[in-house]
Amino acid sequence: MGMAVISERLIKAREFIGYNRKSFAEMLNIPYRTITNYENGSREPGSDYILKVADVCGCTTDWLLGLSDNPRSDSSYSALVVQEHDPLLKTLCVNYEGLNAEGREKLVDYSDDLIQSNKYKKFVSSGILQEEA
Repeated sequence: MGMAVISERLIKAREFIGYNRKSFAEMLNIPYRTITNYENGSREPGSDYILKVADVCGCTTDWLLGLSDNPRSDSSYSALVVQEHDPLLKTLCVNYEGLNAEGREKLVDYSDDLIQSNKYKKFVSSGILQEEA
């Protein structure tokens, strides 16, 4: 596939997780201009960049390179690439991926506490998942 497909998919992957170029560059610790060059097709991205984007955005390198039409991967939030979800869920998944093991445990513990408090918990009534009023 050509650079146009790669550039288009790099943009789609970045935008899918809710980042503009500047924040994406900061997160990946890559110069803004480099990302701009990759996304406008004036420079071909290297394998390291493709791997980083695939990992962070939850898609396959084959999809980014235009070798596959299936963006799914085995990453913990790969289903988000195909399905439309709450943007907060996307942010939560990206944040989770950026945490070390201790931070991930704390995030899970905090979410467990929210559920156990029942203040924020959804409940099932007549088989339909609803939010408490």
